[in-house]
Amino acid sequence: MQAPPNLAAPCGCCGAVLRDGFESCRSMFNAVLEREYSDPAFGESHLLTVDAFCLQHSEQCGPRSNAFHLMRLCCLVEHGGDPGVRQVRRKGRASSKAREEDYRHFPFLEPPVSRGPLTVVSVLQAQTAPEHAARARAWGQCVWEAWSEHHAWAREQVTQWFHKDEFRAA
Repeated sequence: MQAPPNLAAPCGCCGAVLRDGFESCRSMFNAVLEREYSDPAFGESHLLTVDAFCLQHSEQCGPRSNAFHLMRLCCLVEHGGDPGVRQVRRKGRASSKAREEDYRHFPFLEPPVSRGPLTVVSVLQAQTAPEHAARARAWGQCVWEAWSEHHAWAREQVTQWFHKDEFRAA
């Protein structure tokens, strides 16, 4: 049943109660991205916000993206990765064609019923870059915990695919 106009409805993916459900979530995420791209101080949290949003809205982001975003979130949360890093090299083959072929073999990781209590709303409410970073870190941690059923898989993949030392800021 759809909510009447002008009344809040939960996003069907993350559960945030917003005026237009997922459409409002997407608009808020776009506002966060705009802030991160326009101000380098806010951009320091970019990978956390992308991974958290994609994992909370996995139905909208493609069936194989769960695996990639969970692997990267593992690197950020468990290995102290730099959430501002834009490019992370992986072990093994370097060509983009080979990388695309490898990604096609990622499994579909079933999303958890509850995707965590924090959402994009929390990050968008930040007033300063340090507050934005703290809220993005908390959001990423909460989403990582929500996906606990797949932690063993993600940890194993991280050891096979990525150079851990490249996740840290230079």
